Amino acid sequence: MSQSTKSLMQLERIAQMKSDLEMRHFSAFRQHIEAAQARIDNIKSTHQALYASETDFSVAEARLINALAQDHSRALIAAEHDLAQMRPRYDAARAQAQREFGRAEVIKTLRKNSAADDRDHRVKKQDPTG
Repeated sequence: MSQSTKSLMQLERIAQMKSDLEMRHFSAFRQHIEAAQARIDNIKSTHQALYASETDFSVAEARLINALAQDHSRALIAAEHDLAQMRPRYDAARAQAQREFGRAEVIKTLRKNSAADDRDHRVKKQDPTG
């Protein structure tokens, strides 16, 4: 095995570890984004359910439902704001994970090509007529 192949093996291990780390980091962000989106969806469905009654409201019920709707609207605005604040960091984490994964794959391919070149070189050394 040539020195360049050995070096590429070491680089491949390092790149794979960095890729795994970035993937875990991205996965954690994704879970937060999914949880925030689930909160938003839950607030929206609860808000819609307030007005889904088939019976007429009394004035007192209408006031109560409007107050609840106002609370849900505030919660929805806050949840959407939280999601919007997370989104840039999520996108950056995704891009970093993609970059590290791509780097690891390129180094892996280079190492495989180098190992194949080493084998070809050994075969040519053993068979001087070829």
